[in-house]
Amino acid sequence: MKPLLLLTLLLTLQIKLTFSQSFNPLLAEKLQYTLDSFQTANNIKGISACVILPVSGSWKGVSGNSHAGTPITTDMEFGIASNTKLFTGVLLLKLAEHGIINLDDSLHEYLPTLNHVDSTITIRQLLNQTSGLADVNDIVGYADSVLSNPNHIYTPNEVVTWIGEPLFTPGSDWNYSNTNYILAGMIAESATGQSYAQLLRDSIFTPLSMDSTFLDVYDSILFTIAHPWQNSTDNSATPRKALNSVAWAAGALYSTAGEMAHWYHSLFNGPFLNGSSINELSSFVGSGNYSVGLFESSILGRTVWHHGGSIWGGYNSSMMYDTATSAVICVLINQNPSQAVIIARKLLSDIIGDPLAIEPEILQNHTALLYPNPSNGLVQIDESQQEIEHIRIINISGETVLETQATRFSIIHLPNGLYLVEVSSKGHIKHYRMLKQ
Repeated sequence: MKPLLLLTLLLTLQIKLTFSQSFNPLLAEKLQYTLDSFQTANNIKGISACVILPVSGSWKGVSGNSHAGTPITTDMEFGIASNTKLFTGVLLLKLAEHGIINLDDSLHEYLPTLNHVDSTITIRQLLNQTSGLADVNDIVGYADSVLSNPNHIYTPNEVVTWIGEPLFTPGSDWNYSNTNYILAGMIAESATGQSYAQLLRDSIFTPLSMDSTFLDVYDSILFTIAHPWQNSTDNSATPRKALNSVAWAAGALYSTAGEMAHWYHSLFNGPFLNGSSINELSSFVGSGNYSVGLFESSILGRTVWHHGGSIWGGYNSSMMYDTATSAVICVLINQNPSQAVIIARKLLSDIIGDPLAIEPEILQNHTALLYPNPSNGLVQIDESQQEIEHIRIINISGETVLETQATRFSIIHLPNGLYLVEVSSKGHIKHYRMLKQ
């Protein structure tokens, strides 16, 4: 191997290792300020959040209390409500990867005849919400029945008796319905002969080391749960067996902000799913622009994959994945009603506004070298193919702190920290990260 190429590869590795372990401290401060500001301004009981940036690593923040005298901590678990649906959808995708089911299979291949359920509905139509099935949550008397008997554990077979008249012919329209994911959970059990809870643990939680994520009612609670609040009432003493057994595969999971962010990051930035499954996740349909437990929306000018969750009693959650930068945002709140999505949007805005939050090109095609990196004095930039016209050094606040045309310059006067180096040469602009220490 040529010495120059070897040096380039070593420097690239050094930079990636260095920056993967360093989260921008000013950005972390800004994210924490966002949490605290929203918590105070909206009298929110407690918030737990996590952000993962592919290069900079992860940040966790909390604000407020679980209950009087007990602050929220990063290891507390919250109900994630409808963010459960992505877990159910991915479980079905994993079963399809192993040939246990096919997404084009019809319900009658796995389930008995059910009232108001067209047996020709496919698994895919359940997952992307095009089945036409009415939402059991919208049926008159459903909520009162559940809340009047909080200790009753409802079976999925009991829940589906509440299904009302279909809204449209399968595949002809789109409508969000929790019923779809209850049936998806039933199909997973029918196809495998295993419980939904065990399937989640074997297929997702254990492989991804998610030991703080569990299915309420059916799993043991190993860690501390943040007290749930409905407005100003602490509902921690109210049994949640009925509420979470009816939510089941559509909304009964609990997790931490850190594990939820890890979940999104693992799905979209790793080998957990094969190409066919990723294609299903990114195939959005209908007026909701929905795929498998995911919406796609334009948020702050970005294409974002996301989902929210809200459950009476109460918890509120929001997950976001910015497709341009692979940034993941999770916000969990232990109060209902609340708007975790608003906080998630503001955290995304904080990230977009940070010049070092987005991964730049790093020594692309081995045509440029910036060394030594890290540095505490002189820095050299070599362009082997093009003449450098201008160099600009930008700090983590977005301010230009140095401009030069010299390819060898000193940064000894700059404070320690991360910088963005912008190199202009004959109409081309490249960006590199640089660490002063």
